[in-house]
Amino acid sequence: MKRYVILFLMLLTTFSMGAQQADYSKMSALVRHAAMAANQPSAHRTSASDGRSITAFVQVTDDNVLDQYGCRVYAQLDDIAIATIPLGRLKALANHPAVTRIEAGETSKPLMDTVPRLCNILPAYHQLSQAFTGKGVVLGLMDIGFDLTHPNFFNNGHLDEYRIMAFWDMLSQDTIGSTLPVGRDFVGPSAVMAHQRSVDGLTQTHGTHTLGIAAGSGYLSKYRGVAYESDICLVSNAVSDDIIYIDSADYYKFTTATDALGFKYIFDYAQQQNKPCVASFSEGYSAFMDEDDRLYAEFLQKLTGPGRIIVVAAGNENREQTYAEKPLEIESAGAFIRCFSKTAVYRMKADGPMTVRLYVYGKGSTPSHTLTVSSSDGRLDSLLTDTLFINNDTCAVSISHYPSSFNEGETVYLLQLNTNRSINFLPPLALVAEGKKSRVEIYGNGKSALTENAIDPRWNAATYGHNILAPACFPAVICVGGTSHRLAITNDKGETIDDSSTQLRGLRMRASSTGPTMNGLMKPDVTAPGYNIISSYSSFYMGNEPSTYNVNRTVETFDYQGRRYYWNAESGTSMSCPVVAGIIALWLQAKPTLTRQEVMDIFRRTCTRLDTSLNYPNNQYGFGEIDAYRGLLDILKGSNIPELSAHQPNAVAISAVSGRLLLHFSQLPASSVHVSLYTLSGTPLCSETLTPVSTTVSLSLPMLPAGIYAVQLTSSEHIFTGSGIIRL
Repeated sequence: MKRYVILFLMLLTTFSMGAQQADYSKMSALVRHAAMAANQPSAHRTSASDGRSITAFVQVTDDNVLDQYGCRVYAQLDDIAIATIPLGRLKALANHPAVTRIEAGETSKPLMDTVPRLCNILPAYHQLSQAFTGKGVVLGLMDIGFDLTHPNFFNNGHLDEYRIMAFWDMLSQDTIGSTLPVGRDFVGPSAVMAHQRSVDGLTQTHGTHTLGIAAGSGYLSKYRGVAYESDICLVSNAVSDDIIYIDSADYYKFTTATDALGFKYIFDYAQQQNKPCVASFSEGYSAFMDEDDRLYAEFLQKLTGPGRIIVVAAGNENREQTYAEKPLEIESAGAFIRCFSKTAVYRMKADGPMTVRLYVYGKGSTPSHTLTVSSSDGRLDSLLTDTLFINNDTCAVSISHYPSSFNEGETVYLLQLNTNRSINFLPPLALVAEGKKSRVEIYGNGKSALTENAIDPRWNAATYGHNILAPACFPAVICVGGTSHRLAITNDKGETIDDSSTQLRGLRMRASSTGPTMNGLMKPDVTAPGYNIISSYSSFYMGNEPSTYNVNRTVETFDYQGRRYYWNAESGTSMSCPVVAGIIALWLQAKPTLTRQEVMDIFRRTCTRLDTSLNYPNNQYGFGEIDAYRGLLDILKGSNIPELSAHQPNAVAISAVSGRLLLHFSQLPASSVHVSLYTLSGTPLCSETLTPVSTTVSLSLPMLPAGIYAVQLTSSEHIFTGSGIIRL
């Protein structure tokens, strides 16, 4: 909610000073606010020329202009630069004819589902083929709360083989010699290990958990990550909860543009290593001011390409109803406001003239107080403010509008309510749109939600969906929703926590955000397990004993070199996102030039369709739940071998060592097992029927050149039937 309050305060400040000569139409809301702030000293400085700056996207037709205004450029992709701009030069820069846009937005929030707080990893990825482990691929991850000492980030059982190769800590105060706009980076295993944790590692742990899912070795445990031999490149960015670590003079340096530089840092490192890369981002924010996100979306589009893929969590906004529609030819429709804070923010889109009404209901079904604003009201061209007096309470209302950046002819309305106490404790308040000749959409979010109320059944348009967060809603990224499989866990105290009453096994997590996006894109693109996922936690965070920590989430602990380490449980699309990123790392190992579109095509051909009542793709599951093994077969063309199963056997692990095929059975088969070996072009190489007398079987393979081969097991017992990929 902090993001939305700040944005509207920015608008109030901006428009109350409407006589300024600067071209504010070129600025996003945060940039406008920064330009206004240049007139006032910071809490730690004494003059307007105090060295404060903002990190922002700048769309410019003449690159020399940025130098002229004292800007430092950190990235340039075609006509979009990311630069730090002195606050005192913002207005002059915006007035230059070569500058068409200056944009930055508030940073994101981590996307854990903080309601259920349950976890355990779905073992679907535990038996991925050993031929593909992420080796030779950079797994990039931008997040918060990293424990860089956790044994999960060494090669399994080999603590002299550290895998975090580069780390940019944006909150670091050690900036001497740094070439980055904030913080500094540490390159090489020794330098990273010496840093020990991100600055916010004492109060955050999210990144330690998501990194473990994507790339953790498991450290001799069963909680191994997906791409457990990938090289790791990390960025510790800043979120709203990190404000305690940021000097107020540096506030505007931490924006969406800084996050974009984080993605670029990851891809630049991979390029230096000449390796493909997938970047995972389990954070997001509600894209309420669409024009503020245009350059961010375009920059990521330019940044990605063959072997450069970004994966982003969809969000957990579907716990609440966040959308309502007034269709064309319907005179009026609306919904009641549901908000447990003093501030609520909504966005409305209309394709024609309309009227906004706020109805307050006292004891009866007739509104006791009403506020009405017509789309023709000239005050909306700046900022319309009014107040509803509700008995002894007050509700300050601010509304502005601007043309939609997505669809010509559409108008976007921004509505903010500020009350003297929690809105849900006030009499019922309905938000209504009127205008028979217009289609109007109302967008809320998880905190500024919508609902129904029996006091007036007319306003019952609230529904779920239309709540994919940014940057997951951008076309250039892969947006990941979450599914539920394991609904109960056992913690380290032996207690079983069962959440089957609130989730449906094998279907979308109820909180997982759904589409379409505000500009009409179908999202998410894919889903993955995100419920009851066990992974590593920051030992610094746990040692700090934060009051918010729930001890029931600890599943396992162990001691190493005098320090206690943890495996803890979390749920949310934050957990689904690194599953998909890790799997794409395996796919990049098989085909280093994969593009986002090729990955989407693989989803189309291989995803599991959990809800068979739906057509795919759709706005709940995208193409369905990702299938790592079928995706590998598709890339390697093994799916074209008719004899080859599209799944691995449930009860057999297949591997190859020193020219021998190893089969590890979880139990002794009661019947024979037929084994066949194929080239990936489908040529049969050998076959043999076994009657195992031991759970481990070793078979001699023919002399073969190095490469990838397919193994098919066939048995009358289903659990022993399936295929596998081996590397010789």
